[in-house]
Amino acid sequence: MGKAILLVGLLSGLYAQEMYVLNETVYIAPQETLAVVGAPPGDLQVDGAGIIENNAGVVWLTGDWINSSSGDGFVTPRDGWLWLVGGYQRLVGPTPTFYNSIQLFNNGGDLKEMIGADGRIQNFLVLNDCELRTNRQTMMVENPDPAAIARTSGFVSSTGVGRLGRRTDRVASYLFPVGDRQLGPFRYRPVEVTPSAAPHTFLVRFANVDPTTEGYDRTSVRSPIDQANEFFYHIVERAVGSDPITLRIWYDEASDTYKDTLAHWEVPANRWEAVNTLINRSAGIPQTGMTQSAYMESQNYSNFSSPNFALARTRLPYVIYVPNVFSPNGDGSNDEFLIYYRGFVRVELRIYDRWGLLIWRGEQGPEGPIRWNGLTQKGEHVPEDAYVFVVRGYLSDGRYTERAGTVTVIR
Repeated sequence: MGKAILLVGLLSGLYAQEMYVLNETVYIAPQETLAVVGAPPGDLQVDGAGIIENNAGVVWLTGDWINSSSGDGFVTPRDGWLWLVGGYQRLVGPTPTFYNSIQLFNNGGDLKEMIGADGRIQNFLVLNDCELRTNRQTMMVENPDPAAIARTSGFVSSTGVGRLGRRTDRVASYLFPVGDRQLGPFRYRPVEVTPSAAPHTFLVRFANVDPTTEGYDRTSVRSPIDQANEFFYHIVERAVGSDPITLRIWYDEASDTYKDTLAHWEVPANRWEAVNTLINRSAGIPQTGMTQSAYMESQNYSNFSSPNFALARTRLPYVIYVPNVFSPNGDGSNDEFLIYYRGFVRVELRIYDRWGLLIWRGEQGPEGPIRWNGLTQKGEHVPEDAYVFVVRGYLSDGRYTERAGTVTVIR
């Protein structure tokens, strides 16, 4: 077998318009670049026993990566990078590739697409502002470092049995930056998993479709669920591990309409059932593609009898949700006291100071939420303190329900 060698200190890089590697080993030395630049094609294909040994260098690719070899495409373990710097680019099979690290760049096209074969990544996946579309393939990040996937506004999309996979080995938050713009309107709805220190493997897909169309009837439910989300659901599959985890699914509080609880598709009952859910409707961590980020979280969760999860609406005739703290300091995070509700024609909110003096009153129609920004009725900022709230929701027949409590202002 031959070897093409790039010598450190003698060459700054090797350039080609396209490259076909047949039964050869291409060696890239540390800090060196193999640039395959074309307009078009700029493709790099390995075939037969061909392979790329990227020892801390960079493969700079403007076209497609094509692995039709008998092996992994890249020698591992190595610290090299594959940079996808073209417009629309493909990672093509038929042979699965074991990449070292991948970084995506938006140079007139933010879509990088997997065609025909799965992939594994030894070290890092850097999405930047691009979409990695796996289609029905799986991209598995083997590195258990929580920082192994990085992004600005990029995301991973999949269809059918396609997945984004991660291996874990510590108690930490692992982000699965999943979204879709192929099967429906663009939605970015990431998943976070916090496992134990034992090794786990999770595979995630954001399904931007009515779950009924994929065999999970959103009207097949157990009380108190009324219906599962008709617009999307999540697939969170645990392939390795058995310890309880914390599962967090992000959603858009402003535009997503099913948001009373998190539901799980139970087998063999074949229905959506509610799981213990903590809802944070003012999470304060803006996610790209969302107007107001929020999440549903289930702690100490271990039921993966099926991998299907959905936001759901309950059968309660009316709902009022009241947080207990906010910080109106103008930093863009949790700046308002937001009270969410459903089923009322009108809601009234009154705020009292610790001496019982009414300092603010407001009303809101059936489209909530009702909000207080920490000002008095005269427009003056209230000091840090605990304040009494009374919220009253009026039904269409004139009846009302009332809730009272305290909310703390922190500046």
